[in-house]
Amino acid sequence: MFDGTWLPTACGSLAPALIPPAHMVILWYFWENYSRYVDRHFCTCSCWDTVFKGPYESGVAAYKHMYFNATPNSFKMWILTVFAVIALYECIKRLIALILQQRVRYSMLVLFLLSIFSHYYAWWAYINYYNDDYYNQWNHQLFFTITELFSTVLVMHLASATNVVKPKKVFCIVGIALLHILAGSFDQFFINVVRGEGAAHQVVRDIGFMLPDLLHLFIPLWLLRKARNESFSTRPFYRDRKLHRDIRILLGAYEEIHGKIKPAQDAALMLLNHYRMLANSNVHN
Repeated sequence: MFDGTWLPTACGSLAPALIPPAHMVILWYFWENYSRYVDRHFCTCSCWDTVFKGPYESGVAAYKHMYFNATPNSFKMWILTVFAVIALYECIKRLIALILQQRVRYSMLVLFLLSIFSHYYAWWAYINYYNDDYYNQWNHQLFFTITELFSTVLVMHLASATNVVKPKKVFCIVGIALLHILAGSFDQFFINVVRGEGAAHQVVRDIGFMLPDLLHLFIPLWLLRKARNESFSTRPFYRDRKLHRDIRILLGAYEEIHGKIKPAQDAALMLLNHYRMLANSNVHN
């Protein structure tokens, strides 16, 4: 009989190992024309403090495949990477275990796999912020990262078929997805994809953000409807008082954050102006 106890650990280890090389291949594909020839025999680097080489090398250093300085930002980049690798490893390991136990919700598995891109993008953005000492977009990216993490926690929770599908959980995922869609629609997605003004890598990136958000909007609603049908709930949505209560709670949370719920048109204009300013100042895109 096939012993699959090792499979979750193996898959969890492969994901963090394979994604960064794939990232480098994709970058090379899009940005090959920007690459420079490096003469390994005569190049030097005077920006390296050579601390990790100790007495073996000091001063202006020769070629290295990787340099790093002994600074607080290097420590932060390392800690961020360790936590990211462990989180990805544990998530993949848990999902594979659920598959082997036949307790996985494949709809949630799809959502998790689609969310990997946005989380990896966030990790790479923070690495570059720390590495370049560039923090103009920090708060902007932090908002999306926190909401994406919260959504993914709920997706991982619902990935187990033993966990009950409740409206509160679904509406949190849907609300975050809707917020991201509205922000993206009036931000770079409209400019780069709809108007066709973006470079190839920007179009691919923005589609990679928008498609998962759309599926995070529709798939949880489909799952909620399916769960209600399986529980023999005959009350339609508009007559379900618990559902109305959960919606009011969700809207109340938004109202508490934003002060009041603005009309859709005013909110759209506000988002458009806000993200245009951010896009104009974003020199890292």
